[in-house]
Amino acid sequence: PESLKGDPQWKFHPFKFSPGGGAHMYAYDVDGDGDNDVITSLAAHGYGLCWYEHQKKDGKITFVPHTFMNAKPEENKYGVKFSQLHAIDLVDMNRDGLMDIITGKRFWAHGPNGDAEPNAPAVLYWFELRRSKKNGVDWIPHLVDTDSGIGTQVMAQDINGDKWPDIVVGNKKGAFVHLQTPRKVTRKEWRKAKPKPYKAD
Repeated sequence: PESLKGDPQWKFHPFKFSPGGGAHMYAYDVDGDGDNDVITSLAAHGYGLCWYEHQKKDGKITFVPHTFMNAKPEENKYGVKFSQLHAIDLVDMNRDGLMDIITGKRFWAHGPNGDAEPNAPAVLYWFELRRSKKNGVDWIPHLVDTDSGIGTQVMAQDINGDKWPDIVVGNKKGAFVHLQTPRKVTRKEWRKAKPKPYKAD
């Protein structure tokens, strides 16, 4: 609204997003249709990463959940799963004009025996947003690290001035700066590194 003094009034649109209590929430036009969708984790100490598609039904705003990672590998197109997504950041990681998701596993949020999979690797990922008319929205996972994870926050911005976003993490494992260093590779190397769709054994 033009004013924060109640003129006009902010209209409340009730909607239950994360049933388990997620973490950071972002409003961003994920599917490129001109309205804001919502991105959030489903449980800060459990599993789930989701975007909620903004739609209108009978003239009212509603949201359709699209959970693209959960507690089982088969619940992600690429077989990725990890717990305790306590922090999320949005940044255009590959400078293609679309915002990507930075998140990972918070290590020992409540000690070695608390929460879901407390001793699993403290992974850090960025999920690349892709849009296509044929396949719609896709989030392609790129593993950044297996032993840093995230904390109650994760921050992505250009640290060293090379115009590429870097990732900063602070948690019970320590403080980490992950510098993004783009390099040219052969098509063979690119195909080998490219995330593959998950196939169950």
